[in-house]
Amino acid sequence: MNSTKRYLPVLAGLCVLFLTATLSAQNTTQGFDSDLLLLNPCNQSVVHVKGPTSIDYHENGDAPHVVLHMQIKADGQDEAGSPYSGSFEANGQFDTAASSYNVPFHSVWIGQAGAPNFKFDGLVVVWVTKGTPSGSMIMNSSSSFTCAN
Repeated sequence: MNSTKRYLPVLAGLCVLFLTATLSAQNTTQGFDSDLLLLNPCNQSVVHVKGPTSIDYHENGDAPHVVLHMQIKADGQDEAGSPYSGSFEANGQFDTAASSYNVPFHSVWIGQAGAPNFKFDGLVVVWVTKGTPSGSMIMNSSSSFTCAN
């Protein structure tokens, strides 16, 4: 019993340290639907796709170090009614916590029924508000569309 009384403050201190370390790291997955209009560089038709989007945000508050992963899986069609399926992946790691991050992405859009395939690369801005991420594509000089046929 005496040893328990002696070590109880040490155990309580360790629990507080453990909880502090655990709470300083943030892990959030945000899900929402995306609605995208893309210009197919192969035939200049507009491709309209919709699909679920997820953004995984992990912040290790001790370092700080931030890891972001964004994914979109979308389906739709072009102006002529040809079906399209696409995937979009963005990944980034940062050595500081911020309210927004420019994250490079790569996307591939697959046309069906003879519609041409294309790729789209660029940057997506991911905003983080109180640990909750949201994103928006931006077009700038680093964006590139290419035919993939």
